[in-house]
Amino acid sequence: MCGILGIYGYKGASVDPLAVLKAAGTLKHRGPDDEGYLLVHTPTLQRELRSGPDTPANIAHPRIEQPVDFAPDLILGHRRLSIIDLSPGGHEPLTTVDQNLWLTFNGELYNYLEIRAELQAMGYQFHTEGDGEVILQAYNAWGADCLKRFIGMFAFAIWDERQRRLWCVRDQLGIKPFYYAATPDHFGFASEIKALRALFPDACRPDEDALLWYLVFGYTHNAPRTFFADVRELPGGHHLMIEDGKVGEPVKYWDVDLERSRATYNYADPEGEFLRLMRDSVRLQLRSDVPVGTCLSGGLDSSTIVALATEQLNGGRMNSFSSVYPFKGYDERRFIDLVANACNTIRHETSPTPVNFYERMSDITWHQDIPTGDASVYSQSFVMELAHGNVTVLLDGQGSDELFAGYLGYVTAHIALLRKRDPIRWLREGAQFMFEVRSRFKTALNAREFAYRVWRFLIRDRAGRPPVLLPELAERGRAYAATVPQRDLAGADDLNKLLYLSVVRDSIPALLHYEDRNSMAYSIEARVPFLDHRMVEFALGVHGDLKVKGAETKVFMRRAVKGILPDEVVNRRDKLGYPTPYTVWTRHELADETRAWLYDRVMQRGWYDRSQIDKVWKQHSEGLRNFGNLIHCLIAVEMWYERCAS
Repeated sequence: MCGILGIYGYKGASVDPLAVLKAAGTLKHRGPDDEGYLLVHTPTLQRELRSGPDTPANIAHPRIEQPVDFAPDLILGHRRLSIIDLSPGGHEPLTTVDQNLWLTFNGELYNYLEIRAELQAMGYQFHTEGDGEVILQAYNAWGADCLKRFIGMFAFAIWDERQRRLWCVRDQLGIKPFYYAATPDHFGFASEIKALRALFPDACRPDEDALLWYLVFGYTHNAPRTFFADVRELPGGHHLMIEDGKVGEPVKYWDVDLERSRATYNYADPEGEFLRLMRDSVRLQLRSDVPVGTCLSGGLDSSTIVALATEQLNGGRMNSFSSVYPFKGYDERRFIDLVANACNTIRHETSPTPVNFYERMSDITWHQDIPTGDASVYSQSFVMELAHGNVTVLLDGQGSDELFAGYLGYVTAHIALLRKRDPIRWLREGAQFMFEVRSRFKTALNAREFAYRVWRFLIRDRAGRPPVLLPELAERGRAYAATVPQRDLAGADDLNKLLYLSVVRDSIPALLHYEDRNSMAYSIEARVPFLDHRMVEFALGVHGDLKVKGAETKVFMRRAVKGILPDEVVNRRDKLGYPTPYTVWTRHELADETRAWLYDRVMQRGWYDRSQIDKVWKQHSEGLRNFGNLIHCLIAVEMWYERCAS
């Protein structure tokens, strides 16, 4: 895991090395162990490698601050977090023996050993032990088709001197970030938007319509668009070529293809195929030259990863990291205890409090570069902070809910879709759903709160939010929704079409963004075994009837892990994710500070109807309605303006 960046001048436009050094400094948290720079004059192919303040002493390149004998028009930069091959051989930018290809790379190629062996059999030689050289030699051997062999999470750029072109790539699911911006004279890219803002301070303007869309609907991701009008996000599963002074259009190299999936995976035994793929994903993602741990929330997803990772340790013990709260409805300790004891993990726990909540959220916002969608990022950041100093790599359970229909919203959608397809089943499963939902009132926060949660899932588009925006601004937010790319999964049943949108557009991109920035803030590499692209291809081909039954979610996945996990964990239905009791705190410990944010800062933007803000705060603070998420979003926009767009 690292931070990458680069800038390429068109037709002789030069690049300032000191500006690149400054931009790289904004990514230090992503790569505190090393930094390196490649400076190139592309017309003559003169080049030099340069070091920076954090380059180890045993890498003897001149400092980037020192004068250069030529005017570079291309600079590639790299900030390294050492995970695989801790030796100087892992220093980047990395090159081939003939120095025709140069790489700056963020992420992990999990199956690098297998690809390396294939390339060696073809006669290719290797001089390092890392996965970066495998990427270069794979490109040498197969060109862009090398991507068909890659299993991993990656964002990289390759400067191909032979072709005088820059090739930019992002992994299949977009687990690792890649942003870019272009002016009439330059193309720049980086792992985080803040580095692009340092490279192009005059070109990164806030996109107000995107922010209004966020306030209307609550969504944060609309690749390739971002919250900055001039910054683009390379979508997952795409690559991009810069050649002859022209920035090409992103080209899709991967998507879910159900015909291919049905020819590849064993759908006659979905439980067995799930375990086969999951075990292989965990096996590959345990590869590391530094300590690896797991997040453990007590839910089915993280517990499955802990159990399958423990299987492969041959008696070793896995470090597990959890956040816990003393509040009823937020306390996951009983389930965490069950899994930790069953797997004999080395346990680490943190109990976040509201002390300095808004100060910490402000720092989180700086790292995120976006207004966050909810307060769960607060709890998650404490888990990453806890892991720092104990491990460098964390496995987490992101993706399972979206692949296997783990949310109530998917259940209600599934039942609604049955109405036309199978009215008898619709009546039967609808009645079963209502009965099971009613029985859960006993264990929910309280009847009103649980009813509100179900209602929110039912409406799903957040149309029930009070109209806090002025009408003309709300209309701009709704109009922006027309820019959201339309995606469809051909040949899928209705539920899997919905899950596919959650994976590629609506949910997973945001969750991956939060996890990447929260983990990298503490120089932790987060890995997500459920989002191995093979698992995604398989899972979206499993019929929705095997995922949802009545009010039960993840039906076949629960059957697959029965006997691997404690029954109480397999059968639980109330998992909370990274719960943060923001609603509770805003009515008690944070009440005064939250009110001050709303009236002293949020209202000053001039976007909002004062009477609606009054109504929201009154009903929320008195416990009549839960507007915690809306309040979070209103404040998040102001934090973003203060920390990311000023």
